[in-house]
Amino acid sequence: MSDPRVVFMGGHGEPPGQMAIRAGSEADIPGVNWLLWRVLSANNRELGRSFTAFSSLRDAEEDFALFRASVANAAPFIEHTVGGVEWKWTLRIEDIPRARSSRGYERLRECHYSLSQFLDAAPSAPVIQGEEHLVRQRKEHPAPGDFEPLPTGDLP
Repeated sequence: MSDPRVVFMGGHGEPPGQMAIRAGSEADIPGVNWLLWRVLSANNRELGRSFTAFSSLRDAEEDFALFRASVANAAPFIEHTVGGVEWKWTLRIEDIPRARSSRGYERLRECHYSLSQFLDAAPSAPVIQGEEHLVRQRKEHPAPGDFEPLPTGDLP
């Protein structure tokens, strides 16, 4: 197991969670039109990510450096997700959303814990830079083969 770290993820098409892509330099990585930064825990769980996606790796790296420099001034906001079923957190710096939870949490205390883990890791986690370390978003792969329909009668 490694220590917490910051990695960059890229993909093609719509970024995850309907994130807006912040305009900037043109992406020069084949097959990638958006990138975001993510803080991972020692066991590879995502603790949090950038609030917006970026159009180049350089822009994402610069955004994380700016975020890290001002994370001490971040104001946390915890709220319900759409539908009011789960909790999520957002960190704002000067009223601008800069980081967010990577998923919703069923319990408020889980959301608080996630935020505290992110705030503990983000200021000192090493940044894994360079295109060769870029994590690419996985594409949905259909299960291979043909499948029988589920039986509708009584099972033996």
